[in-house]
Amino acid sequence: MIKRFYMGAMDRLLHPNLKDVSLAAALHALADPLRLEMIQRLSETDCLSSGAACPNDTPKSTISNHFAVLRAAGLVETTADGRERRNRLRRADFDARFPGLLDTVLANRS
Repeated sequence: MIKRFYMGAMDRLLHPNLKDVSLAAALHALADPLRLEMIQRLSETDCLSSGAACPNDTPKSTISNHFAVLRAAGLVETTADGRERRNRLRRADFDARFPGLLDTVLANRS
């Protein structure tokens, strides 16, 4: 019983309402080179597994942490698909909250 409750708690992924996301949080999420690469990959497809969104040598704990930051900034939506996590870019919602920001950051990615 305890294990079942614990697993259910892990499956709940919190996604903020974008009106509650500050510009500072959005810029912080986009400032990290690996997170920016993850956003670039997500912008090129509808949905990616967590592992496919990062280079192969990235530890799972690092990937999880980066996705938590991206979720908190309202950039991605993550859903559980069995043991796998599927991620999609919340492009329309993010663009409505911060018009032009994502396009500008991705276009000037170095």
